[in-house]
Amino acid sequence: MKTNRFLTLVIAAFLMLGLAACNRSASSGPTGQQGAGENPTQPVPNPNELNAGFVTQTAVAAGVNAQPPEATQPPAVQPTTAAPAQPAPTAVPPQPTEEAPPAIPTPKVPAKYTLQPGEFPYCIARRFDINPDQLLAANNMGKASQSYPGQTLVIPQNAKPFPGKRALAAHPTKYTVRAGDTIYTIACTFGDVSPDAIIAANSLSKPYTLQAGQVLQIP
Repeated sequence: MKTNRFLTLVIAAFLMLGLAACNRSASSGPTGQQGAGENPTQPVPNPNELNAGFVTQTAVAAGVNAQPPEATQPPAVQPTTAAPAQPAPTAVPPQPTEEAPPAIPTPKVPAKYTLQPGEFPYCIARRFDINPDQLLAANNMGKASQSYPGQTLVIPQNAKPFPGKRALAAHPTKYTVRAGDTIYTIACTFGDVSPDAIIAANSLSKPYTLQAGQVLQIP
């Protein structure tokens, strides 16, 4: 009985050793050898790395330094410069309004005229732009006839104009009054200016008394 049990244990041990040897042969082949028709295991290349290498080789062949593509940067935002403040418009002070000169009355040819001190027929003929010969004839006067203040002259209507230049002095201008001057003598001095025009231009009032050295505006 003991002999049989020992043999059984020995047989079981051999069986276990044989089974282990079979499992090791099935799991791996001999070290450093490959089976016939099999390729050695190689790492799988990255497609992106292959593309980058191909681009680099192409650029070198064309004589261009290959550079990796730069990342696109967003355009820099320029700071907005505020427009300088405009100064407020300066108020322009109102300009003084010049007074319009008084209207100068247009002398009309009257039917009759009374001579004032310092006036004479030729002065009246220039003032009203009538022919002096026709004026004398209308009053039964000749060139040598004398006139006097207060004399009333008949003024012919539709007479011929005064021959030659009516004005005896340039105007408009200023005139300084001398001793003995009157509105009427000053009017005769300029020839074609009427006393009424001088009165209106200087805002004079009756009796129109003048002072030596007084300055008058002659229209």
